[in-house]
Amino acid sequence: MSSGRSIDGLQRRKSSVSGTTAPKSRPKTKKTATAKSQNRKKIGISDGKKDLKRIIAEQESLDAKLASNGEKKAKKKIKEADEDTSAVKDFLSENYNDDSVDLVDIPQKDKKKKDKKAPKPKKKHKVLKRVILTLVVLLVIAGGAIYLYLNDFVSQITDGGNIIGLLFSDPDTPLEKDANGRTNILVFGTEGWSMDHPEQYDGGDLTDSMMLISINQDTGDAKAISLPRDLKTATCTSTGKLNEVYWCNYSEIYTLIEQGKASNEKKQQYEKKAAEALMKKFEEILGVKVHYRVHVNWQAVVQVIDAIGGIDVVFTYGNQKWDGDEIAIKTTDERGIADMSYDYVHYNFQYKNGKVYHLNGSKALAVARARNAFGGYGASGGNFSREYFQQRIIEAMVKKARASNITSDLVKALKIKEAVGKNLRTNFKDTEVKTLLKLADSDILTKMETISLYSDESNSVNYLTMGMIDNISYVYPAAGVGQYSQIHDYVKKQFSGKGYTTEGAKIVVLNGSEANGVAKNEKNDLEDEGFTVTQTANAPQKDGLSGFDGIKVYQVNSNKKKTASALKKRYKVDIKTKIPEDLKSYECDFIVIIGNGYNN
Repeated sequence: MSSGRSIDGLQRRKSSVSGTTAPKSRPKTKKTATAKSQNRKKIGISDGKKDLKRIIAEQESLDAKLASNGEKKAKKKIKEADEDTSAVKDFLSENYNDDSVDLVDIPQKDKKKKDKKAPKPKKKHKVLKRVILTLVVLLVIAGGAIYLYLNDFVSQITDGGNIIGLLFSDPDTPLEKDANGRTNILVFGTEGWSMDHPEQYDGGDLTDSMMLISINQDTGDAKAISLPRDLKTATCTSTGKLNEVYWCNYSEIYTLIEQGKASNEKKQQYEKKAAEALMKKFEEILGVKVHYRVHVNWQAVVQVIDAIGGIDVVFTYGNQKWDGDEIAIKTTDERGIADMSYDYVHYNFQYKNGKVYHLNGSKALAVARARNAFGGYGASGGNFSREYFQQRIIEAMVKKARASNITSDLVKALKIKEAVGKNLRTNFKDTEVKTLLKLADSDILTKMETISLYSDESNSVNYLTMGMIDNISYVYPAAGVGQYSQIHDYVKKQFSGKGYTTEGAKIVVLNGSEANGVAKNEKNDLEDEGFTVTQTANAPQKDGLSGFDGIKVYQVNSNKKKTASALKKRYKVDIKTKIPEDLKSYECDFIVIIGNGYNN
């Protein structure tokens, strides 16, 4: 339908209802003319509305045929219908001059489909959107991958924790502690080179090194006590050595491994069970509560030391002092230290005293495991020497890690993460990791004090000894196999927070007064304060060693400086270093003589 036909029809109807000549029989009046004009106008509008409705109806019908009749043909029809609609509206407005015509009742076609389409965006805008969308998708995927990667790492090194708990934890979260405010951590290493597959290495889950690290977060005091691997104790074997405890509880997994049923989850369960058994054994021997455990294997030590660029150490002998920044390691031979071991790693070394050496991971491990094997020297203490070397290597590693600022070196951090993630298991919570990192970043560990349970150049204690039992070499308590009470008392003193207790100085108390039982009473008071009293007796009746007023203190061992300071403060006297002849027979570090009138 065209607009021309619509307008022609309206024009004819207009002419028919608006003739130019009035009937002669009826004179034309103003009132009559007006009425006729209004009537013709109404007729014209009505007809116009009808045509407009019909046109819109045809337009809707054409729209419905758009899909079946073809887009091009339908668009042409719609265009003609639009022109008809526009022409009719213009006609009504121009010829009847009535802006009040109400067309609301005329169905209106949805104009959205007839609106002119927006211009297509330029191609380069489409490309830009695609690039941005791709980047967003990649970032989401990368973020998810990083989350899973770090979450798996946190889960491995903690007791099933997650990255969220770590990130939102307080770095001042206090660790568990005992009545003395100390946090006790068992650190032990297995000989295997794969945490997940110890069965691939003979003896891979025997604990080669074991130590308890005790930290007071409030005072910054840190101490370490090592127990020898050959310490005789009850285990699942007839041999009965401390390094078998973990193996006895973990080796049950081997049956599942042979059957192909040992999932990682199962291995972790057995690892936890074995580690907790070793924790309980340490509590039995040392008499303290063990709060946490850290299980590493030797691969971790090698990889971490390599990641931080190696460590620098110097070997010394006897009273030789070293003022450099390097960690000094004492040997037992004036030539230095050597080990000709040949095992899984194929290492051996020979180092001289007084010279600085740069050690990579494997060489550092070789020193940590040295024990005069295959013609070696410098580690005549056997297991005791090995424990000492291990502690010094760890100190050197911690010191170098702090100096390396690994938190700002992504490459080093990732290498350490890989080494630690695969070779470390702990029971720390994810919310406690930040606290550990804060402690590691402080100087607590670098100032850690070693507590010995056996006699050496710097200690006169003798709580452990060595000997043959049933033709097997063992370490056992000096009080007897399984007798740990003396060790309990000694460790309690060491952890009391009093510096002099770490020296283990032996004190003899003599009664130089006229009263009875004075020396015994003083012995009890000293022991309550953490001092070690090995003997009480009456003082010699000459050379002014009895019958005097007050207190006299003699220092036999000049190396026990902390104890000397504590005794001077306690008794408020000067310490005498010139020992009278009648006192030289006493085997001790200090002699305290109680005179008349002393009242503590």
